[in-house]
Amino acid sequence: MIEDELIKIWQSSSNQERIKFEKSKLMIELQSSLGRLHRWWKYLELIELISAGIGILAFAFYVYFIPFTTTKIASAFFVILLINLVIKVVGIKKYKPNDLDENYLDYLKKTQKYLNAQKRLLKTAVYWLVLPLYPILLLFFSGLWHISATHNVIIITFLAAIGIGMHAYFLNKKRVRNEIIPRLKKLDELIKTLEE
Repeated sequence: MIEDELIKIWQSSSNQERIKFEKSKLMIELQSSLGRLHRWWKYLELIELISAGIGILAFAFYVYFIPFTTTKIASAFFVILLINLVIKVVGIKKYKPNDLDENYLDYLKKTQKYLNAQKRLLKTAVYWLVLPLYPILLLFFSGLWHISATHNVIIITFLAAIGIGMHAYFLNKKRVRNEIIPRLKKLDELIKTLEE
């Protein structure tokens, strides 16, 4: 009975009211979706920053206490690579919109820039993080290679690094495809609807 009444109200409403309803429906769906994405990104930032902090401390320790020159140089490169990671991850925050001080359309446009920055970071991570890691690892382990007891550990570690790098590459592609691109499409749709 209630369902029939709702159908009659919907049919008797004007097109302008229907458009307002569609806009509000899109806004609610998008806000929920963006809330989940923002929480996921915040968690990702936290994990990356903690990991980078631990890595910086560990490799800074190696620079001073490992006697092999090539390993010291590689450790310094690791520290630089991890500092670059921190700068890139924290640099995304400048795009994060503040929903308190602007109108909704400006908020959506800034959110669109923020998601595009996240997308660009995830898509290019293989070039600025994963690929530079392998020569640094080779340099790091070349200082330890003359110790015959470490050969198996070095080979296994290098193969594991290659596997982890490939996994990170495909995981980032999947996240961009499944998480960011659909939200960007919803944002585009809502921006176009609000600009009409």
